[in-house]
Amino acid sequence: MTRLGLPRQTVSDDPIPERVIGYMSVEGPESVFAGKTKKLNKSSKAYHAKKSDRDNVRHDLEKNGFNIIAETALGLSVEARGEAYEDITGGRIQPVERLVYSHGGRSEYMTHLDIFGDKQPAALGVGAVKSKSLKVDGIVLERPRICHAVFPSPLPPNSPKFHLNVPGDVAVALNAVAAHQLGQRGAGVLVAMPDSGWFRHPFFTAHGYNIKTPIAMVPGTNRSKDPIGHGTGESANIFAVAPEAQLQPIRVSDSGGNLVAAVAGFLKARDLQPKIITCSWGGDDDFPPLGPPDSAEMAFAAEIQDAIQHGILVVFSAGNGQFSAEPQVPGVLAAGGVFMDSNGDLRASDYASGYQSTWFDDHVVPTVSALVGMQPRAQYIMLPIPPRSEIDLDESAPNQFDPTTDGTSGSDGWALFSGTSAAAPQIAGAAAVLFGAKPNLAPAQVVQALTATAVDVVVGHSFPQRFNSPAGPGPDLATGAGLVNVGAALRFVKDNF
Repeated sequence: MTRLGLPRQTVSDDPIPERVIGYMSVEGPESVFAGKTKKLNKSSKAYHAKKSDRDNVRHDLEKNGFNIIAETALGLSVEARGEAYEDITGGRIQPVERLVYSHGGRSEYMTHLDIFGDKQPAALGVGAVKSKSLKVDGIVLERPRICHAVFPSPLPPNSPKFHLNVPGDVAVALNAVAAHQLGQRGAGVLVAMPDSGWFRHPFFTAHGYNIKTPIAMVPGTNRSKDPIGHGTGESANIFAVAPEAQLQPIRVSDSGGNLVAAVAGFLKARDLQPKIITCSWGGDDDFPPLGPPDSAEMAFAAEIQDAIQHGILVVFSAGNGQFSAEPQVPGVLAAGGVFMDSNGDLRASDYASGYQSTWFDDHVVPTVSALVGMQPRAQYIMLPIPPRSEIDLDESAPNQFDPTTDGTSGSDGWALFSGTSAAAPQIAGAAAVLFGAKPNLAPAQVVQALTATAVDVVVGHSFPQRFNSPAGPGPDLATGAGLVNVGAALRFVKDNF
């Protein structure tokens, strides 16, 4: 598939990073790398490796210059110099440029790393070890993920554009206030959020929110910084719905703000055993897809499935025009978009992805929706960010799609933005309220409660340039079950579980 006559993939002039982050799948009873099967086993245990094999692989990798940064029963996230990967594969690492849908529906090339060699798999970023004694059945070099969006005062500035403020407007629009009045505010529920980083904006301090010390996944990066502003701003959506939840931010960006360690961040989040992992990012592939998901997508899908089967609710943003594997994985709560106007009327956000998966059991993306703005830039929710961060500068200036601005300055530490990046943490906050009331809920029960009680949205379409799925009575491909209703979902879990 080409966009604007451009090839999907082309050569890159970028150098190989000094340190490369990857994922090693340890051999288990079944493999997502072998054969033509492209369906996940119903149980993630089919991919669990023996502890002795994991121990041996860990020892061999460390001996060959790899640092282990996260580990599960399926595999390990690692980082090393590029030469270390080349030594164990017999191939060579080479950067390539791949055309993806990026922010606001724009197409742009993003740098990916691939492993080339006579016996290396064709899938982008996937490698095979040359030694049969090393029980690694597949290597995946992390692909860059896309943020699905985009001394400051703790008080938001005024903007002439219609918008919502956090926490109050978002809490009212999602009927979270009804839950708060009953004393259910997500007290102590741990939410892990791998993203671009997190900055301790005075907004969070003024509200007394509970945030753990951020974790940085990329060696040499500052855990207290967020060069983009995405993770900082979108996290405010969690607290608008669940003000007493506990947040664990995980920075997965490099010094330039690129999300180069997203899988590693997800594995680290899972290792912390939170109730919820919320992810406002994903990849992008052809739509309609030209074939089944490749082994790199399947390897991460198996890790997501394993987290869910260990009792963690996993939320992924549906995308802002992207077609990505992560929200399609069965059991994932895929967060779509609904726009509420100044009169309280609802319509499907035309900024949000909405479609039926052909990859994973006809899974519908989104599962349910939260608050997202409209095209061209979804400038909808006033969110706190690091002053002069990328989003602060971008949203305060006109661009080729929108001659207007968000009405703020590029150095005030506030910006109007949203995307399904905002919907995912809003829904994570809703789930935290339910877990706070009923700590023993299973992830599927939370999904059931949120979908059974959602407000039906019957007007609008999902991202029209690519999907154009219409909203209508009942569940649909534009908004899933509809707009989350936190108060009604709380009554549902109290009555049914």
